[in-house]
Amino acid sequence: MTLVDTHVHLHFPDFQSDVDQVIERAREGGVRFFVNVGTDVESSRAAVQLSERYDFVYATVGVHPHDAKNVTPDGMRELKELAKHPKVVAIGEVGLDFYRNLSPEHIQRDVVIQFFELAKEMKLPLVLHLRDAHEAALRLLEAHFKPPIRAVSHCFSGSREIMERFISLGLYISFAGPVSYKKNDALRDAVRACPLERLLLETDAPYLAPQAYRGKRNEPAFMIETAKWVADLKKISLEELSVATTRNAGTIFSRCFSSGV
Repeated sequence: MTLVDTHVHLHFPDFQSDVDQVIERAREGGVRFFVNVGTDVESSRAAVQLSERYDFVYATVGVHPHDAKNVTPDGMRELKELAKHPKVVAIGEVGLDFYRNLSPEHIQRDVVIQFFELAKEMKLPLVLHLRDAHEAALRLLEAHFKPPIRAVSHCFSGSREIMERFISLGLYISFAGPVSYKKNDALRDAVRACPLERLLLETDAPYLAPQAYRGKRNEPAFMIETAKWVADLKKISLEELSVATTRNAGTIFSRCFSSGV
């Protein structure tokens, strides 16, 4: 079995002391490839550096909407240079977070549009962080792209209806540990309705551990729990899910993840 953790932060301080062991546990459990996601300029630089250490780790570069207020022209230039690295597979995570609004909404909108343009220029997909901002994101995507849009709605948290609108624009939908949380029936409904050919899996580690590990540091090895939930909701085998999601990851990120080396 080969699974791809399409959104993880292995370069974060949470894994500083044991990243090799974390990766080994995940690979022993079937998680063979990792998309390591940057969240600001420094983090993106670190994500790329980590990808150079392992053949099976890839990177993304971007600025989380919480930090949109800190984006500068120099920072955007450095991210553009980082995006040229052969192990960089996407621009992200970028997006809109109107739940916390740690950056003003108008700045978040302005900055995510800059990243839309960077993704177009670099011919890379987007990894989108969207929280309490799905309608705003839909309007911006429709205004700045022609479908199909190469993008992932990471750690999807919207309704089935929102998901279907994203899919109609061409997006992939990535599900994480919250599908297993007790009060997330609406999210499980979205999983059931998501076409298998648009579905991805992730951990968002070190955050959002599945229900069985709630309260612990999340790590990629725990993605198997999310995969079991999703396979059960889709009424398919774990092997069928792994084949489909690995193929989908390869399609959106333009990489071959099938060898499981």
